[in-house]
Amino acid sequence: MNILIVGASGQLGFTICQKLIDSGTGHSVFASHRKSSNTSALKELSGLHTRFLDLTDATTFASAIQGIDVIIITANTATPSKKSDSFKDVDEKGVMALIDAVKAARVQQVIYVSALPFENRDSKVPLSQAKRAVEKHLKNSGLNYTIIQPTAFMEVYFPFFGSTIPLRGLKVCTVNRPFEFSNKFFAGIKNDIELKNTFNVIGKGDKKNAYISIDNVADFCISVIDNSKASKKTLQIGGPEPLTPMDIKNIFEELYGKPLKVKTTPPFVIKLLSKVFSVSNKAAANIMAMNYAIATADSIPPNSLKTAEEFGVNLIHPKGFLSQKFNTPE
Repeated sequence: MNILIVGASGQLGFTICQKLIDSGTGHSVFASHRKSSNTSALKELSGLHTRFLDLTDATTFASAIQGIDVIIITANTATPSKKSDSFKDVDEKGVMALIDAVKAARVQQVIYVSALPFENRDSKVPLSQAKRAVEKHLKNSGLNYTIIQPTAFMEVYFPFFGSTIPLRGLKVCTVNRPFEFSNKFFAGIKNDIELKNTFNVIGKGDKKNAYISIDNVADFCISVIDNSKASKKTLQIGGPEPLTPMDIKNIFEELYGKPLKVKTTPPFVIKLLSKVFSVSNKAAANIMAMNYAIATADSIPPNSLKTAEEFGVNLIHPKGFLSQKFNTPE
């Protein structure tokens, strides 16, 4: 079976490629990239094939999807590597056009990585708006599809509590993508836990989230390949236990053996920044909108343990995730 991962230069896409290559299942794995993509990590994967595909250029689709049986779409511009990237052109119009091309090419299955909806706040998050539009388009396409809606990624969300620990051992890292806004902000807080004994949080840190590891999201993507149980289904996935940021703080305190003081940013400030950035920096506005949504409402997919069991995914707990990272050499 020929499998194409769109967005393979990102952290999730790369992880899927790596797991498929290492699985020994005999699948032929193809990774798509565009001219601006950093493909250095992909080149280290023995047996991986690469194809050029740019979601803003539909003329690149036909050759990229030729002979492909299954396509997994992970690409998004939440942390854009090009200033010209936009949610409307890439995440919405680009992915929709690709779905149309895939239908014409008679690809057997489309696996689309979306995101768990934010309760009553999706309309305020640009990336969520694009993903809902794509989901609707895919459902109406007549294709055999699986939509995967994960919660917040540990590898992306945990570092902003003030630590580089969650990034250890990663060959591809979303937090380190060339997005100036995110890079500058993270540079200012990345050692707060280690050096300042400070844990950064928005609001009271009392909203629960079933944080999920990117490893597990990749596991789900692979488990639904040619799986009749996932045909024309939307899977809402999360980690094994909903936890609050204060629960994550307790894990860091246990690992370091020291108490941490809390530095909090009022949610209304994040909401205001989202509105301000919406004029000049859409990607930054989106990040602020997502952070506000996560900080002010629980994010817990229903039946996540049952779904993991059904698809044979061994969910990683945040404590195990951080403990493993803590003991990984820098």
